[in-house]
Amino acid sequence: MPGPHEKLIANAAKAILRPLGFQRKGQSRLWFFDHSWWLAVVEFQPSSWSKGSYLNVAAHWLWMDIGTISFDFGGRLEGFAEYASDEQFAVVAAGLANSAAEEAQRLATMFSSIADTTEVLLEQARTEARQAQAHPGWMAYNAGVTAGLAGRTDDAAEMFRSVLHSPVDQTSVLHLKTKRMSSLLPDATRLRQDVAMTIALQRETLRLPPWNASRF
Repeated sequence: MPGPHEKLIANAAKAILRPLGFQRKGQSRLWFFDHSWWLAVVEFQPSSWSKGSYLNVAAHWLWMDIGTISFDFGGRLEGFAEYASDEQFAVVAAGLANSAAEEAQRLATMFSSIADTTEVLLEQARTEARQAQAHPGWMAYNAGVTAGLAGRTDDAAEMFRSVLHSPVDQTSVLHLKTKRMSSLLPDATRLRQDVAMTIALQRETLRLPPWNASRF
């Protein structure tokens, strides 16, 4: 049975996020806004130790055909907000929902088109590469996909090469998907068709409405 903090979070999300077009995933703490080829995802993440919530807001690219909703750009937005009383946490939950709405709108502005998304992801992938924090990974892959869709073949090839030439396991999902996308890169029509089909399948898996590919 949901605790009082769970109900307060749900009530705040219904009051603030639902009028903006967000949908709740079942009875979970996850809400999303459908942007056709990506989702703005809000998670009121619980703690294993205390009543309350973290706040995560991110973009999920629907060409990530992994069968679940992943946090592909973005993440933790707020530290843990602990429940002390109904009166106190009602205010906290409303604040979290408002913060989520603001961040989701910021992401919607950043990712209003494939071209805009390409600019953001390429910059992020190259920044991560310069900082050498990790081997090229999903950020580079996603930047390559968007660059390919935007017709920026050289940029896409650069991103895919960075993944394929890294020490990543060659049997990993990342390597195999990157290898496939790289092979499709010379044929823009085939690449777009492949990504569109993947988006349609991911939408079906997540039980989202059928996709109108003309919006892509």
